[in-house]
This record gives sequence, C-alpha cells and structure tokens, in this order.
Amino acid sequence: MMEKQDTPGPSEIGSIGDGGSSWLRCSRQLSWPILAAAVLCIFQSACGWGWVSSEISGNAVHDYRRAFEEIARLPDADAALPGPNEPLPPNSKSEQVVTRLGPALKCLHEATAKPGCDWGNEPYRKGAAAEFRHLAKSRDLAGRAILRARYYWQSDKRPQAIEDMRAILVLARRVVDEGRTGLVGLTERYKIEQTVIDVLRQWIADAESARSLDSLCRLALQPEGNLPKAGLLLERETLLPWTRRLVTASDLTAEEQKWRDRFFGQLVAKHGAQWIREKLDETEVHYTEVGELLDLPIDQFIPKFREYLRKRDGAGNPFSQVAIVECPGISGAYLQSRNLRAQWTILRAAAIVFQRGPGAVKETGDPYGEGPLRCEPSAGGFTISSALVIDGNPVGLRFTRVDRTRHSSEGSKR
Repeated sequence: MMEKQDTPGPSEIGSIGDGGSSWLRCSRQLSWPILAAAVLCIFQSACGWGWVSSEISGNAVHDYRRAFEEIARLPDADAALPGPNEPLPPNSKSEQVVTRLGPALKCLHEATAKPGCDWGNEPYRKGAAAEFRHLAKSRDLAGRAILRARYYWQSDKRPQAIEDMRAILVLARRVVDEGRTGLVGLTERYKIEQTVIDVLRQWIADAESARSLDSLCRLALQPEGNLPKAGLLLERETLLPWTRRLVTASDLTAEEQKWRDRFFGQLVAKHGAQWIREKLDETEVHYTEVGELLDLPIDQFIPKFREYLRKRDGAGNPFSQVAIVECPGISGAYLQSRNLRAQWTILRAAAIVFQRGPGAVKETGDPYGEGPLRCEPSAGGFTISSALVIDGNPVGLRFTRVDRTRHSSEGSKR
C-alpha cells in the first residue's frame, strides 16, 4: 500500500517556486526590523550572482559565460521556446533556430568537457549582498539546448540528441556551484531536471530508445547526499557570521559599512547589537534543528516540520521568522528532491521494461517503498509508479509504445 502524505499548502510550508517572490512580499509587508532580518532568506530569493572573472583553462564557467553571450546575440524572435509537451515549430523554422543556436551550444559542450566549475562565488564575504545572475541564464541556456535535442531526436540524430541532454544534466548540477548558491540554486537545478524528465519520458518508447537513454538515467541517479540540507546549512555557515560581523565589528570596510547601513541600520538603532547577536544565536540553533528534520522520511518530515513552524511562527525572532518560517524553499527542495529521484528511478525501470517486458520492473527497487516499483498497463503502454505520494498523488509516469518508424511518443505524465 502506498504511503499517502498530504503536503501542507503554501501558507503553511510553501513550495519550491521562483526566487524573489517571498523577498518582495517581505519588502512590502514587514516592518523594518523584519525587513532587515529578511537578509537571511536572500539565498531563496536572489535574482542574480556576481560575475567574477574566471579564465582558468579547466574552469567550465568561462565557456558557460561565452554561451550566455552567444544567446544574448540571438534575434528576439528566438526568445519564445516551446514547453516539453508542446510541439516544435515547423521543420524549416526549427532548423533555422537550431542553426542559430550552434555557437552557444558549442560552448555548452566545451564547458561539459571541463573538469571543474567555479562561478566565482563569495558567500562568506558577500553574504546576503551576493547575487546569482548565472541561474536564470543557465535555465535559459538549458531550455534552448533541450529544443535542439528534441529537434535532433525527431530528425533521427539520436546520438547528438543524447549528448545535448547529457550536457544539460551536467549544467543542471553545476548551477548550484557545489552548494554555494544555497537553496535558490537547487531550485533552478530541479526545474531544469524536471524538464529533462518530461522530454525523456516521451522519448522512451521502444527497446531501441530505451537502450540509448539508459546512460542518462544512470548519470542522474548518481548519489549526492542530502542536497536540501546542505543548501540550508550553507546559510547557517555564511549568512549568520556575515551578519554578526556587520553589526559588531569595528573594522568594517567601506563596502561592508554600506551593507550594514542597507540591511541593518534601523534594526541596530532600534534594538542594539547585543539583541541582534542573541537572536542570531537562536536562529543558528533553529537552522540546525531544521537540518535534522530534513533527514527524516517524508511521513515524518511533513507533520514534524509543520509543527516546528507553528511553534516558531510569531515567537519574536525576526531572523528565524523570515529565514525559516516564511521561506518556501526548505520544504519545496525537500519534496522535489524526492520527487525527482523517484521519477529518474521510474525512467530507468521503464527502459528495462521496454527491453525485457513488464515483469522486469521487479528488477528495480522503489527508493520510497519496501518492494519494487509498480507497473500497470494503460492505453497504448504502461504506467510505473512509486510508493512516494506527494499532494495526495503517487509519483508515477505513463509511457506509450510506438512503432520504430516514429520519432517520439505522446502521452501525459501522471
């Protein structure tokens, strides 16, 4: 039997949404002390990242930035991209768009071949004043690469399509800058990965396509640890010391003095540095406690996190109020990380089923259940589902069998 977990609504926990909305809402509605405290949530709501030059030959960032520059040179007519479930433009127009994408995606593949990727992130020095400009640009680059991959797949250039998808997955993992972008970077990564899954689900339609796509599933399923917890604790290790220094140190640089005046000037004037230090000490404990909750399975995490937020809401600590209670990225990242792992596992299981038949699904264990994944016949194909339940629905994908003469499958994701 599947474990059903009703996910609390956004007002209680929130979801993994676009960065910026919670910060803007706080800016309009909170009093100045609370607004100043919202600095602790900036990683969930930042809209850009500082561009620090990094020309090291082994650093992929140089090539990614060249790709961004090439994208910026494209005609405005190329701006709108079809969604993963929307048809591509007519072949003649798609071919033109793909041709124009050539220079940018050449840079993307050159970046993929590089061994390292450092965006020049400085979270320990810049704290909440940091920006993440590469995130939106990376998502746009990934979207254009997906368009070309779909065009290649429909044109019977499957090896090229798979190489594009591999480059997109590598980019998705690198946008988090080895964790230095916190939860907001993780959010962008998950958006890119979800789009890749939406496309691959349609491509896996027969034994041949299943064999060719298995390597992408194995790449995506490489273990990485608890990324939502790592993103959250990054804030504890960067933003809290940064804030303490700004409100207590006597040797601030001119840049730091501007940050102090911008984020904490009125707060220090009203409550004093000692009060701020005490509240920051409390918030450090709260970060640690929430990090421990993120280690729990979903049936325990949801009720315990809801209860934790209820206790902290309005408890008098403006830093914890904004950084934990009112930030949607914590639970959103937790749920989406599990959702994506389940979907990648399902995709790999589907590849096995297409090659060996429905009984082969038993070879793939359910990461969120005690046995294998479930495979049930559906119109023109089959549906594979996990015991993981989010928002009242089991995580599952439906696959449609097609003749080898066709280039892509149709269907909808469950």
